[in-house]
Amino acid sequence: MSRSPHPAPGPSRRAVGLGALGAAATVGLAACGGGSGGGESGPARLRFTWWGSDARHEYTQEIIRAFNQENPDIVVEGEFTEWSGYWDRLATSTAANDSPDIIQMDAAYLKSYADRGALLDLSEEDGLDTGGISDGDLALGESDGGLYAIVQGVVPHAIVANTQILEAAGVPVPDDTTWTWEEYARIGKAVTDAGLPDVYGIQTEGVQGPPMENWAMQMGETLFTEDGGVGLNPDTLASFWEYHLGLAESGAGTPVTLTIERNPTSSALDQSGTATNTVAFAPWWSTQLTALTNASGQRLVLLRPPAQTPGGDPGLYYKASMYWAVSSRTEHPEAAVRFINYLSTADAVADLMLTERGIPANPAFRERIVDKLSETDRAALEYVNSIEDVVNPAPPIPPVGGSSSGEIMTRIGSDVLFGRQTPDAAAQAYVDDLTGQIESA
Repeated sequence: MSRSPHPAPGPSRRAVGLGALGAAATVGLAACGGGSGGGESGPARLRFTWWGSDARHEYTQEIIRAFNQENPDIVVEGEFTEWSGYWDRLATSTAANDSPDIIQMDAAYLKSYADRGALLDLSEEDGLDTGGISDGDLALGESDGGLYAIVQGVVPHAIVANTQILEAAGVPVPDDTTWTWEEYARIGKAVTDAGLPDVYGIQTEGVQGPPMENWAMQMGETLFTEDGGVGLNPDTLASFWEYHLGLAESGAGTPVTLTIERNPTSSALDQSGTATNTVAFAPWWSTQLTALTNASGQRLVLLRPPAQTPGGDPGLYYKASMYWAVSSRTEHPEAAVRFINYLSTADAVADLMLTERGIPANPAFRERIVDKLSETDRAALEYVNSIEDVVNPAPPIPPVGGSSSGEIMTRIGSDVLFGRQTPDAAAQAYVDDLTGQIESA
């Protein structure tokens, strides 16, 4: 599908004025120079940065080697690190006018970099090939009328269910097209009451952002508004916490102490209730099914989240799991776009990447890799395809300052679960705190 031109072009590649970026640095673009050695003779040299595991590093370097071989007039060099230090490093290099040319980007930081002139508006560049990515998925990389990143993969939320625990408890796998939160609680209580050693029905929530956003979307709300404000009603957030407190108190869900210990933002996946086979149901991103299954060793399946009413909106959307962006300081925009095209459309990329950076946004990639996937990766792809008729448009990406939402959720949610704040008071505190972070950014 061809890309419609954007009505309002974004900052040019010479734009300046980058403000607070990353978790710990306040930076500013210098007014001169370039990110990749302008004026050099010979091939255009591009620096490409990403975060990830050793396995991601290895296959990404294979992709780079394949591209360099096919494009002798361009040399791509890889720079990679772990997630924990990635954003501070990127903010520092951007402040020093030394940003890599191609940047693996995340939704939490996209607007911060785009709106302050650090990223190239790809809608202004000739030769961009998005490989048939839908307009809806391409819109995930937009900000203020410009296209600042190309989505590589998408991922929806899901409930991961352990079918072996359900079988042992004598509880059938529920119909995820009709179940409600009330039914979810009843099923969870039945699993807990079955008396399996150290097993609870549901992983109680309250400190993670994605399950809360799923709940809010079912209420017709999004965490952020299109104009960069907080769109979450405090009453909606309070009702989310009240529900999960009820799970813990009834025994349908894990005790509060286990909820905090197993918070995925602060503990390893293999220590979770799903991985240790101590809960029957828990919310996860759908592409985590393979890692969870490998850790668990049991049969896990993906289910749509329960709805507020039978057959109601499950509150799902396709989140961009990964983007490709180009620095506004690159001296080689045409070469950078050619590399972005390769990442988005080349068969070699599909074969090497598979679903490791999310379910491919390019439909041709999905078709190409389906027979190459493991059983669990194929199940994740099939889940994505199966919910196409119920997914909502993606919510607005976080505004500048909005990337703190997860930390605020963990901190205030812990207070709620431990009884240090009421859900109502905590919900208002959350909205006020997040609003303050945005306004002061």
